[in-house]
Amino acid sequence: MSTTVNDSDFRSKISGVDMTSSQYMMVTLETDDTVILATAITDIIYGVVQNAPNTGELALIKVTGETKVVAAAVLVVDNFVGPSTAAKAQVAVSTQYARGKVVAAAGADLDVAVIQLFDTAVALA
Repeated sequence: MSTTVNDSDFRSKISGVDMTSSQYMMVTLETDDTVILATAITDIIYGVVQNAPNTGELALIKVTGETKVVAAAVLVVDNFVGPSTAAKAQVAVSTQYARGKVVAAAGADLDVAVIQLFDTAVALA
């Protein structure tokens, strides 16, 4: 079975910070149209960086569809996820905006999971 990747699932933005060690981390969109790593659990996530750009280089961001993410802890299939303070995916809590749902689990911090990104962030009550 073949998989088709929709180009509209991706955006290219200039990296506002060094992301050379941050492939598959969650990023936010800044007012100057650059992306930076998420630093708060209340950040509204723009997407997940697919490459590892340095400051000023082009970052390839997955904004919809399935993507790998670096986990902050155990992630179980069907967990809603949002950002940790280190830009990793964590189980979303009531003060967060969920940006995706786990489709392939992660067993520990720094493991890679797969999530289905929502078209928009979802506020949890």
